[in-house]
Amino acid sequence: MDSDEAVTVQYENDGRTFEILVKPDEALDYKRGDIDNFERVIFVREIFKDAAAAEKASAEDIKDEFDTKNVLEAAEELFDRGTLELTTEQRNEIREQKRKELINLIARRAMNPQTNSPHPPKRIENAIEEAGVQVEAMEPIENQFEETIEKIRPKLPISLEEKEIAIKIPNEYAGKCYGKIKTMSTVLDEEWGDDGFMARVKLPAGVKKELESELNSVCHGDVEIRDL
Repeated sequence: MDSDEAVTVQYENDGRTFEILVKPDEALDYKRGDIDNFERVIFVREIFKDAAAAEKASAEDIKDEFDTKNVLEAAEELFDRGTLELTTEQRNEIREQKRKELINLIARRAMNPQTNSPHPPKRIENAIEEAGVQVEAMEPIENQFEETIEKIRPKLPISLEEKEIAIKIPNEYAGKCYGKIKTMSTVLDEEWGDDGFMARVKLPAGVKKELESELNSVCHGDVEIRDL
């Protein structure tokens, strides 16, 4: 791999700058958790003050900042703390993936107040395009959710109403269903009894049908769900 293809990870603290050079594809895979061997990520085992000028950081500064003299250990911590410079192709790929995740998140959490049902993802996608929403590649989806909702409201009737529902599941299915309930809703009360598992939960209105479908699939229809 040519050094021109390496990208920089930069970390700044207390007026000091530390940089490392990494392989772009492996660095992104490492951030995603697809690989766990940091040695595959780093391009050269050096920590720089300025990578472009090949100006190395002093051993004293590295030890003071990262509490280790081991360059690989310090570089891995720098990678975790620092900002990864993405290639244009990577940034576009991540932005498109986040855009899809954002659309799916809105489809799950929001609903059409005129019909009391979720909006189809394609309708949400069209509203995002019409509103000119720019999805940020490095910003968590949760942080972009509220702002996106406000931008698409003029294009789409949308509500973030939450519902409370009661659920009763036979004990034989309760273990398999519990994780799904915890993941998709906020459990307000729960009770484990001889005649089954009962819970009162709060969840986005748009998620209710999805949860009902999941629980009915596991319980083969033997589940009671009612609005509160």
